[in-house]
Amino acid sequence: MAELKASFLNLTEEEIKKLTTLASQITTIQECNNLDFCKEVEALSLLVPERIRSALKNFAINGSETGYFLIKNLKIKHDEIPETPKNNTYRVGEKTEIAKIQAILTSIMGYMVGYEAECFGSLFQDVVPNKSMAKNQTSLGSNIELEIHTEQAFSKLRPDILSLACIKGDDNAYTHILPIQSILNNTSVEEHKLLQMPLWKTGVDLSFKLNGHEFIEGDVRGPMPIVNYSENAQNPILTFDQDLMIGLTEKANELLKKVVAIYYKDRLSHNLKPGEILFINNNKAVHGRSPFFPKYDGTDRFLVRCFAVFNLERTKYARPHNNRVISAIYS
Repeated sequence: MAELKASFLNLTEEEIKKLTTLASQITTIQECNNLDFCKEVEALSLLVPERIRSALKNFAINGSETGYFLIKNLKIKHDEIPETPKNNTYRVGEKTEIAKIQAILTSIMGYMVGYEAECFGSLFQDVVPNKSMAKNQTSLGSNIELEIHTEQAFSKLRPDILSLACIKGDDNAYTHILPIQSILNNTSVEEHKLLQMPLWKTGVDLSFKLNGHEFIEGDVRGPMPIVNYSENAQNPILTFDQDLMIGLTEKANELLKKVVAIYYKDRLSHNLKPGEILFINNNKAVHGRSPFFPKYDGTDRFLVRCFAVFNLERTKYARPHNNRVISAIYS
């Protein structure tokens, strides 16, 4: 498997000091008032050192050849490392310094949002292994490979940016990424045309169905294309879900298998280390994760996940009282 290429920033000591100072200035507790929290981190994002702001802005506007951007070298003080919770209901990660820095950096690129149907609408989600879901195709799984997908392939209100901040890593847990250009480079002209046709349906992610929510658009979505140029002829958008997508024709199902084969041949891989924050452009890349085997003893892999959208107005109808949580029914 290929190593991630140079889409990263190694932070300097001065930059780290500035980011930790900015994080210390956050006064709003997001679970109490997510709108004021977002306004606060957006204001602080304007004070981030220019080298970091410029790199993240460029990633948001132009993307990258790899589909991701990695911030490296943030330091996590030993006495600030929490015990890994047993599941994602404890809301531990959002209280950490790295999560606050993550929010500030994410807000350079877009507007943070949460989804009521997943993790009860929290802007931050603890990504930790859950013993009862070890073999499930969700972020809480571990013992099987998390198959490739774009986040929320089923939703019109899917995030544009996915962010993963690492509090604790696992030497066997690799995040895999495949940028859209690798798919386009490995498909024929005829296949490229087929990818743009509405030939696939997809189900709703298990993580959105755990609490029994009902959705206006139902549990099966589509038909939809995998590659969509409708918003910008020069800027295709990728939608894919290995686990939940089904082709409407034999050729469509063959193309699903081909995309997966391209992924296994060309995917980029990275083992997230404590103090790293990974940003994935959800319109430009699929991602997955290798299997790993937790001990469930409080020392396991612990990431904090958050999302951002480029166009907040586009989601306004789904966010009651103009808060930052998209109502479950619209997912």
